Amino acid sequence: MTWFFFVTLLEIVLTLSCLFLLIKDGSKPERIWTWIFVIVFIPFIGAILYLAFGVNLRRQKIFDLKKEIDYVQFERFVKRYSAEAEKNILKRHDVTATYLHLIRLLTRVNSAILTFNNKVKILNDGPETFDAIFEACEKAEKYIHLQYYIFIDGDLADRFAELFKKKIKQGVEVRLIYDALGSWDLSNRMIDKFREIGVLIFPFMPVRFGRLARLNYRNHRKILIVDGIIGFTGGINVDDKYIKDDDFLGHWTDTHLKIHGMSVNFLHFVFLADWLFVTRENLIKPEMFKLMDEVGDTPVQIVSSGPDADYPNILQQYLYILYQAKEYVYIVNPYLIPDSTLSLALKTVALSGIDVRIIVPRNSESAMIHWTVQSFFSRFLNAGVKIYLFEEGFIHSKVILSDDSVCSIGTANLDIRSFEQNFEVNALIYNKEVTMTMKKQFALFQNSSKQLTPEEHAARPNIDRVKEKLARLATPLM
Repeated sequence: MTWFFFVTLLEIVLTLSCLFLLIKDGSKPERIWTWIFVIVFIPFIGAILYLAFGVNLRRQKIFDLKKEIDYVQFERFVKRYSAEAEKNILKRHDVTATYLHLIRLLTRVNSAILTFNNKVKILNDGPETFDAIFEACEKAEKYIHLQYYIFIDGDLADRFAELFKKKIKQGVEVRLIYDALGSWDLSNRMIDKFREIGVLIFPFMPVRFGRLARLNYRNHRKILIVDGIIGFTGGINVDDKYIKDDDFLGHWTDTHLKIHGMSVNFLHFVFLADWLFVTRENLIKPEMFKLMDEVGDTPVQIVSSGPDADYPNILQQYLYILYQAKEYVYIVNPYLIPDSTLSLALKTVALSGIDVRIIVPRNSESAMIHWTVQSFFSRFLNAGVKIYLFEEGFIHSKVILSDDSVCSIGTANLDIRSFEQNFEVNALIYNKEVTMTMKKQFALFQNSSKQLTPEEHAARPNIDRVKEKLARLATPLM
């Protein structure tokens, strides 16, 4: 009887505490009601799940230092280039006129200054991406800075270790951030090996008992900077499945980006701000940023977002591109789990006669994600959105392009997690040539996919409909 009373009392206290935190944190009503159901009807486990994945840290002080430093340090950097950038925007009116308000929006809410002095190259799949990365790193003279959501043991990690060992002996500094949850399979042996050869390596928000709420806020960025001159970002992690077929999903198709030019400064700042947050070492100094010689004329904005931001910057980016489209919007993304705002935008734009196409993988990494993504298909198809199921392995690219003039390549998915909970970064490119190159790649992706028709989807088995509805219930939690 004593144990029963104690357990019951503990359950009541835990449940009431979680409900108090839930109502206090100011989440959307549908999310609150979903969590209430989980907490109340799944004793103990529901409360633990909420503490791990539901607590809203935006209203707590965990990101205050990061946000404050981002603003104070970056303000000087932005002022340094903003006057010149505005002149270039006006001078290059033919390129930027259509998206002038988007450029100014992202500059205002994200300090994402548009830079013109850039040369970019789209990289497809792991082998091409890592060949370009290792080639750039071999030429490093001062430092190599990198951060990945997934950085795990394997041939690629061993290759990085050998490269780092050689470059450190040459006097090159190497700094590495890995996400503690995404890189869960990064062994202590490999971490110790990196440290022994001189790599400064740190986890982003380590998973610790008593700090379960931090599990929900992950650094999903993939950034590599060489000497502040060359930068890489996109969807590709350091995982051997990018150079070898995955046992479960087969070949992993992805899109990455190599950037040379002024915008590397802004990509580098994202890394340096994360480094400061993780290590408390402030490397945000004038010598880290470079006025570069003319290397190209491609306009690029680096757009970052995270729970430390006042606005959902990347969601705003996607919404603006959708509503500004005159002819088409093509999207490639593995996780189509949009919130109500983005869902409405996709349907509204398609209903207006714009050609909206979305490529998603036929198979996913988990049944929950698979059926949740499928649960959105009916309404999208009925609104005229064209959905293509990629069949040659798994497609992990995070790409959106429109009207032969603008494209975005980065790390953000089309889900609530990427918009509100993950730290993400995209490169937004205002250039016809680059967009047309990505459009050709989209056509290749489409050729490797099968279009899902409304009739075919309507004829799916009833059991699939049940799975979709059940999975959809968890959407506010994802």
